[in-house]
Amino acid sequence: MKRFRFRLQTLLDRRKVREEKLLWELGELRREEALEIERLRVLERLLEVTCESIERAIRDGSPASDLIRRDEFAKATRDDIRVQELTIEAVGRRVEAKQDEVVKAMQDRKVLETLRDKQEREYLLAIARQEQNQLDDMASTRYAREL
Repeated sequence: MKRFRFRLQTLLDRRKVREEKLLWELGELRREEALEIERLRVLERLLEVTCESIERAIRDGSPASDLIRRDEFAKATRDDIRVQELTIEAVGRRVEAKQDEVVKAMQDRKVLETLRDKQEREYLLAIARQEQNQLDDMASTRYAREL
């Protein structure tokens, strides 16, 4: 008997490969997002340390030029934090878009797998019917000979 052969197996294989590639890309984007979030935390900690340094300098009576320099550094760090927050938002949007692509690719693959499974069940049912018909024919022939 012939083995079951799914005619769209090549397409299914391609969709699986595409899905795996998209999952890998999603993983890379998530790693990038985690790195960007960690950079934000570092900047926030730097700002915190800078503010503490300014407060200490004020208490210690540091010169105005030192306070101005520290304040400028704090302003630059705040600007860096804002830029980093925007970067994280942009990466987040890319992650969401890639997640949507992955979901679509999974759905496309699942449709073909469901079709393959249905066709395979139909094939096995047809084979079982054919075998049963052959057995019935043999039994009928044997019964007819015995009469």
